[in-house]
Amino acid sequence: MAATDKWEGKATAKVPGVPADKVWAFIDDYGNVHKYLPSIDETTIASGEPGKLGCVRLCKGNPLPGSEERSFTHEKLVAYDPANRTLSYEVTENNIGFKDFVATIKVVPEEDGSTIEWSFVTPPMPGPHWSLENCMGYIGYSVNHMAGKIAEEAKA
Repeated sequence: MAATDKWEGKATAKVPGVPADKVWAFIDDYGNVHKYLPSIDETTIASGEPGKLGCVRLCKGNPLPGSEERSFTHEKLVAYDPANRTLSYEVTENNIGFKDFVATIKVVPEEDGSTIEWSFVTPPMPGPHWSLENCMGYIGYSVNHMAGKIAEEAKA
């Protein structure tokens, strides 16, 4: 892989029986991502206003491997299209190895519910903890967990 190559990937998860608008309401709640992602314990709005470009959320999570230091990311909203149930964020600061990481989450209506699509693009990440396969595994696990939690909450 050349130094200018990017890692790209996408994972999807079905949310059976839950309409896209209802799923989008959870995704659109930008300051509460901790409610449906297992690696994040706490989310706060660090600056800006949810639903407005430039809004930054601070996500704090599990301790880093081999450390007691909690992971963190600052995620800046860089694209927002509620009519098409899509948002994109860029990780601007973090202690987990992301650099120029941009992710897009989209909710797609289906006949029997909806599908969450989570895609990303990033330069290759250095260090022993990240590879394209690890990144894909993290996104895949996260989107499936997210879909399960949203389905559970939507039916409650």
